[in-house]
Amino acid sequence: MADDTREAPSTTPPPPRAPANIMPGGTAHTAGGQRAEDQFSYVDVVRNLPADYYLNFHKRPCVRDSQLTAISSGFVGYMVGAVISKPVLICSNYAVAAWCVTGCVHYQVCQYYRRKEKDGMKQAAELMEKKRATIEAKKEARRRQREEHEKLAEAQRIDEQRRKSWGYWLNKNVRFW
Repeated sequence: MADDTREAPSTTPPPPRAPANIMPGGTAHTAGGQRAEDQFSYVDVVRNLPADYYLNFHKRPCVRDSQLTAISSGFVGYMVGAVISKPVLICSNYAVAAWCVTGCVHYQVCQYYRRKEKDGMKQAAELMEKKRATIEAKKEARRRQREEHEKLAEAQRIDEQRRKSWGYWLNKNVRFW
């Protein structure tokens, strides 16, 4: 068996100096790799958030609606536990679970619709800008056409005045040679 694992030294390539799957700016944290030193834990991030973040939590979009829905679903979860004759602690667990699940789901759904609406508003703004540009182009084309028409009308008016004059009649009808 020892003979099976031996390889000839001339056919084996030298081992790589660094992990082969590291991208520029990346880390060696892959399956079986090493953990990067500059990664933050969830607790560190939560501790480093300012107090203002927590004090104004209710002012962020979708939070109020999701919390109102979650509170009512927590009440329903507690009542379901009470109706099926579970102990108070189990009913409380039902209430908290319903509150957490419903609040998170409602918040995510609300954020999805907000993103969708924001994209729609962006698309509507682009369409309005295009429409405004086409309207301006049409106005410009009409203005140029009107100017051209006015130039032609002025040229026709001048030609008509010239024809009505005696000089035109003399030049056309009286020839001396």
